[in-house]
Amino acid sequence: MQNLRTWTRSPLARIARMVLRAPRVAMVVGQTVHLSGATREEFLADAEWVAHEAVHLRQYKEHGLLPFLWKYLVESARVGYFHNKYEVEAREEARRVVLADPAHVLRPLPRHASQA
Repeated sequence: MQNLRTWTRSPLARIARMVLRAPRVAMVVGQTVHLSGATREEFLADAEWVAHEAVHLRQYKEHGLLPFLWKYLVESARVGYFHNKYEVEAREEARRVVLADPAHVLRPLPRHASQA
């Protein structure tokens, strides 16, 4: 994943970070991972995070740029970010990838109002 294209201090990721009220955000647009609140090195050092974004890279490749953006936004509007099927798939796959590494420690999932 060292040849992964990233954009640090991305304005798009910064907006997402503010909307999600998160300390750091990575988001994929096309074939680029946009980062806010984290350096490329911090991102690449987190196997779970990289695996999550790799799923989104695959989703873009499978659906195409504009079709995937549209499907993702419609799904988010319909069920919210946390329950968005594309996010669920990315979280599940990232967990499977890191569970294969016994040395990796999983981060807790974020709490959301709908889970309380």
